[in-house]
Amino acid sequence: GVSDAPTFGQAVEIAKYVSGITGVRPAFLLAILTQESSLGKNVGQCYVTDFNNGNGTNLKGVAKSRVMSPKTISSFIALTKGLGMEPVKTPVSCWVPLYSKGIPYGWGGAMGPAQFISSTWNLYTGKVTQITNKLANPWNINDAFLASGLLLKDNGGLSNESTAAAKYYCGGSYGRYECKSYASSVLRYATQYEADIKAIGG
Repeated sequence: GVSDAPTFGQAVEIAKYVSGITGVRPAFLLAILTQESSLGKNVGQCYVTDFNNGNGTNLKGVAKSRVMSPKTISSFIALTKGLGMEPVKTPVSCWVPLYSKGIPYGWGGAMGPAQFISSTWNLYTGKVTQITNKLANPWNINDAFLASGLLLKDNGGLSNESTAAAKYYCGGSYGRYECKSYASSVLRYATQYEADIKAIGG
């Protein structure tokens, strides 16, 4: 996980701050970050080591395929180097094996607590920097919450949380079964978190 992975109480305060900027419900934002990374405790179990085909290893050195799409590798390298990080030693998500008619689809490569792929992060890094007045970092817990809230708002999260969550996971292919299942899981977390926030006086 990230070095500044928050306690639940700290995560609630960050979510409230982001809600004040984006309007996204704190419990919903917490649910997304829980689903993605257990609030920053698990930011990836793989390394990308082959920058031609996107293959890599898990954290124990076992070979893994489809760790990162070749389309996003260049932006990942530029991002990590810009932050003073080594691309081959930066953990990202592994590929979740998915097949359609026996053909694999999807990739790993998501980064940080919010689990953005690098190309998506590039769409929000300027917005995050404008708000925080510092270089945006997807592995920083506050930046990750903020970028997540901005994306959820753009996905329609102020009016339809289920669709926003499905889009968060699947992008334009959000109608697939696994996307709807993801959204259902997020909303279950959100229901519990809403009660938890009230219980601690939020």
